[in-house]
Amino acid sequence: MNLEPLLPYLPSAEVLPLLNKWLKDEAFDLAVHRPRATKLGDFRPPRKGARAKITLNSNLGKYQFLTTLVHEIAHLKVWNAYGRKAAPHGIEWKSMFGEMLYEMVEECNFPQEYHKAILHHAARPKSAVGGDPQLQKVVLQLDSEEEVLLLGDIQIGTVFSFKGRQFKKLEKRRTRALVEEVGSKKQYTIPLIAQVEVAE
Repeated sequence: MNLEPLLPYLPSAEVLPLLNKWLKDEAFDLAVHRPRATKLGDFRPPRKGARAKITLNSNLGKYQFLTTLVHEIAHLKVWNAYGRKAAPHGIEWKSMFGEMLYEMVEECNFPQEYHKAILHHAARPKSAVGGDPQLQKVVLQLDSEEEVLLLGDIQIGTVFSFKGRQFKKLEKRRTRALVEEVGSKKQYTIPLIAQVEVAE
């Protein structure tokens, strides 16, 4: 497969040889998809008469795109090795994804903060980048020209903007925060890794 068309989405061409090495014996289709609200990318096992497929959202920043792509390639490789015997984010996937992340930071020159966050993530891979607030913040920061603020960073009682609406942070839970919408007083939970802006 020719991966050159992915270059505009990647942090540098330096990762292409590694991607080619991982994928040289794999049969699959790859598509860059219009943005989806519920996922950054996905892996679909082969259906009868069709090949396995990896899709990634077109609006991802370059480090988010790379991290998501490696996550999905790990799914592809585990499926091709184990089929349905391996759980989607089970021990085989965690082992494969972790090994790929270690190899990536050895082979490529990344910013120190990404290098460090990837090594931390590789030790205990999560089913989504968002499950690792440290990696999520680093990825968002590298992909943004402005300072990134996550809901988990702000104090209880702070009023903030999220998706065009204003909320007040009421309490922190395990991976989410209980918030109250300003005006309606309705309560919701929002992931701690959501990117927010403190209200003026």
